[in-house]
Amino acid sequence: MALQTGLTSAQARAALASEGPNEIAVVRPAAMLDLARKFWSPIPWLLEGAILLAVVAGRDKDAIAIAFLLFFNVVLAFLQERRAQRAVALLHAALVVHAKVLRDGAWTTLASRELVPGDVVRLVVGDVVPADTQLGTGNVQIDQAVLTGESVPRDAASSDTVYAGSSVRRGDAIGVVVATGSRTRFGKTADLVRDARAVGSIERLIFGIVRSLAAVSLAVVALVGIAAFAMRVAPAEILTFALVVVLASIPVALPAAFTLATALGSLELARCGVLVTHLTAIEDAASMDVLCADKTGTLTDNRISVADVRAYAPYDRTEVLRLAAAASEASGQDPIDLAILAAAAQSPAPGEPPSVERFVPFDPQTKRATATLRLPGGALVKVEKGAPFALGTAFTDAAALARSGYRVIGVTMTHDGTTLPVGLLALADPPRSDAAELVRDIRARGVEVRMLTGDARETALHVAAQLGIPPQSVDASIYPEQKLEIVQREQAAGHVVGMTGDGVNDAPSLKAANVGIAVSNATDIAKAAASIILTQPGLANVRNAIDSSRRIYQRMLTYVVAKIVKYFEIVLVTGIGFFIFRHFVLSATLMVALMVFTDFATLSLSSDRVAPSRGFDAWQVPRLVTASASIGIFTSAAILALLTYERSTARLDLASLRGLTFFALACMGQVAILALRERDAIFKEPPSAFLAASATLAIAAASWMALRGFLMPPLPRIVVAQTLIAIAIWGVLLVLVKLPVYRVFGVGRDVTPTIASHPV
Repeated sequence: MALQTGLTSAQARAALASEGPNEIAVVRPAAMLDLARKFWSPIPWLLEGAILLAVVAGRDKDAIAIAFLLFFNVVLAFLQERRAQRAVALLHAALVVHAKVLRDGAWTTLASRELVPGDVVRLVVGDVVPADTQLGTGNVQIDQAVLTGESVPRDAASSDTVYAGSSVRRGDAIGVVVATGSRTRFGKTADLVRDARAVGSIERLIFGIVRSLAAVSLAVVALVGIAAFAMRVAPAEILTFALVVVLASIPVALPAAFTLATALGSLELARCGVLVTHLTAIEDAASMDVLCADKTGTLTDNRISVADVRAYAPYDRTEVLRLAAAASEASGQDPIDLAILAAAAQSPAPGEPPSVERFVPFDPQTKRATATLRLPGGALVKVEKGAPFALGTAFTDAAALARSGYRVIGVTMTHDGTTLPVGLLALADPPRSDAAELVRDIRARGVEVRMLTGDARETALHVAAQLGIPPQSVDASIYPEQKLEIVQREQAAGHVVGMTGDGVNDAPSLKAANVGIAVSNATDIAKAAASIILTQPGLANVRNAIDSSRRIYQRMLTYVVAKIVKYFEIVLVTGIGFFIFRHFVLSATLMVALMVFTDFATLSLSSDRVAPSRGFDAWQVPRLVTASASIGIFTSAAILALLTYERSTARLDLASLRGLTFFALACMGQVAILALRERDAIFKEPPSAFLAASATLAIAAASWMALRGFLMPPLPRIVVAQTLIAIAIWGVLLVLVKLPVYRVFGVGRDVTPTIASHPV
């Protein structure tokens, strides 16, 4: 296929019908195999251990009940993960890698999935190679780390093949597509967005909760077990109590709740212009306290124009523009090149223009573009255009122009080994109209905004002053590796770092950041490295990402607090209840039923209406356990008082007392969710209809079980009514109790009242 003509549209359609689209279908494991794997993870291990404990204790029915809970948990986790995968697949469909293709003799931009073998494509800096391509003309430097793990980019020239998924770090080349889709050498790398699973952080949280509760469980089981043994209680009963305590400490529905909440959050963000490619980024955005923002195209409009030209003798203004234009190229669509070419077209220089013998596009590593020119007289010269400090010669006006807020580009000419300055171009790239407000809003959320830019420090400080970014939060005249170092330095200091960017020079820091954010006009390589992609210009939707992630955190915080409160209720009610009633007041079977009521009914929190926290959030498990224990003491005392009263007035036998314990704990769990879900007053944000309906249904189901005698002897109607009234009253009192507890232990929306300053 001639590199000058490319395929015709008819040829491309025929090839697409024959070869199929240039994409790799996501291969998921068979449903049954995926379901089986769900039995091999931390929470199933705990439940499987509980089954063994029940068998050892001779409690076969309890073992069956726990096995039911295990299967229920696994199936629910499986269904929720599949739902999350479908949600992420919808988001992946919106992430399109584009390619510059020669069709019908004209260059156009197409989605990479439309490429077919024989297509002629152009590769420039910042592109992701869309298909296996044999180069015909030009030279490029290719980064294949995502494919082979090679840390050093390799050079490729005519007749070399570059592979789908690699990225162009330097140069410009034209080639012919030789393989697409699954036929590429590294087929699986065609899906540039990695599968999104929030596993690591969730597991850390689960282990943190279980570790904290395990210490309490060991102490309680040891204390109560020794006392029960001294009172000649049967060992099987003591083991049953231990089983109840173990089951109470397992946050069964936590992974499913997180997966569902983040999947729903990603769909919510997609509707407002934020595509989430890694669900863990939603959780990290809630804890983000430093946002490193690239200046050009992110905080500024990236609508660049030439505002001033400073020529150095013997050159004049038109010659500076002509030589700068010779070191620019329109086909690469670089904003600076387009601005220079437009200015040169408006001020044409007289005489015959030089011919371009060789052109190397702008390289972020060297901060320059280079053109080898043949002058009309036949002399061969090298013209370089780029950052003044990187061109190896002095520009006397550069600092003054930069202090005026311009982005300054230097132009030099090298002839016979001598490099001379030709002139300076002052480029105007004003801040976005909403940038100052955006920076103010993000800082108000407890996030420090740092500006990272390759521009001169004077230019950066001028723009930063307009945006309200303090000088100590500006890093200027830096190279891509320095951006990466800054991100890693902030992370090493204990910060959760977000990074915004648009170019190939931002890709390493986007990938390293906890939350990598690619703006709407980002290159394919920047989008591939990011975990969040904005589909609208500017950073306005970063606020949506922060607020949405913090709402999800608040929902999950309610779940975690309610779970730990319920744990202490069960431990204290059964432990202290043993000394009051001389019997354990909750069986393992009823404990399993209680877990279904309390844990899985609260999955409705994933859609609850909550206000985002006003500062950055982080999981502080010891603090949460202590605060929840304080609340649990109150609710446990209330339930024990109810059990004591009903035991004496209604003369309940042991089986009925256990049924009443289950009923009271089940109802208190739902009321507690409604009372604890707000960090301030109870209904400052009204609960979602789904949450309200779920709580109502759970209480109704528990009441039906108590009245009909399902898994327990039927309770008298008066006992059921008195219990519901008492629980409602205690729920109102719980709102008053939680407020000082939340304030003392810092469980609230005002997590970070001030922004820490980080010196450069």
